[in-house]
Amino acid sequence: SHELKPNLPKTSVDSYPNWLKFHIGINRYELYSRHNPAVEALLQDLVSQKITSVGRFRYIYLFYDYLLIQDLIAVLILMTMKSGGTQLKLIMTFQNYGQALFKPMKQTREQETPPDFFYFSDYERHNAEIAAFHLDRILDFRRVPPVAGRLVNMTREIRDVTRDKKLWRTFFISPANNICFYGECSYYCSTEHALCGKPDQIEGSLAAFLPDLSLAKRKTWRNPWRRSYHKRKKTRTSAGPGPGSNCPICPPPPSGPGPR
Repeated sequence: SHELKPNLPKTSVDSYPNWLKFHIGINRYELYSRHNPAVEALLQDLVSQKITSVGRFRYIYLFYDYLLIQDLIAVLILMTMKSGGTQLKLIMTFQNYGQALFKPMKQTREQETPPDFFYFSDYERHNAEIAAFHLDRILDFRRVPPVAGRLVNMTREIRDVTRDKKLWRTFFISPANNICFYGECSYYCSTEHALCGKPDQIEGSLAAFLPDLSLAKRKTWRNPWRRSYHKRKKTRTSAGPGPGSNCPICPPPPSGPGPR
């Protein structure tokens, strides 16, 4: 079977946390079914679950036969460095052991990118993540992980619960008496590009994680429409007048839900 179905008594499924219900519903065609109630519940969890830990690391929960002991999930916790990305992103752990990727708001929705900026030099926009999830669901593909917006208290829900000393050291109070931090990343992680709250509230997006590769093996195909991240070089697809004019030969998309 291509679905992530653990060997568990059927009567115990209802007691799983919503993030685990989401994980075991994933199959080769879609991340969730059209009427999966766990998705709406997971979106609510992303907004309301208590944040217990914040950092640049991901805790991987390995379930031994998904064994439930007195309503507690027996887990082995491993810590691995989060890889990839150029701008600041944080991994938030919730009270129910779920985790999500937090992208903080870096500029207002009304702020436009100057035309002379390269797209890869621009700030990542947190609301683009939210829009991508809803657009994917409207188009009936259901291949984007659930994402929700959340207002986070930088003092109580980030600084006071992080175990990452490097992250903690980047917090400071601005001349306007707002709480700020900048973390560590390849770009825009400095005092000049700090993220500041009002006074300590900051908006951001929270994207649910997929199961770790150690739990769910999967294949990866390189995006044929990828863009170049070089100032002078362009990919074959970005050099032409339209996305279909210089498309490299690539395998057909897998069959599944959504328009064809």
